Amino acid sequence: MVILAFLFGSILIFLNHKLNSGEEKKEEILKRLPGYNCGACGYGSCAGMVEAILKDKEAYQKCRPMRKEAKEEIEKYLKEKNL
Repeated sequence: MVILAFLFGSILIFLNHKLNSGEEKKEEILKRLPGYNCGACGYGSCAGMVEAILKDKEAYQKCRPMRKEAKEEIEKYLKEKNL
């Protein structure tokens, strides 16, 4: 019984990590965006921009209010995470 509980616990921890890793990436990218939710990029909000970046890593280039330093930081993060 203890062994089964350990196995199920291990499986739950593994699945939780896999399912939440996408959310962590979204949060990290969102932190690096200006946060104006202006829609100037065409995605409606910064959250929409994050979804676009996860599909196309060059989508962040469409963010007009983003400064050069922030763009460099996003580039570095995307390279670091192999996105």
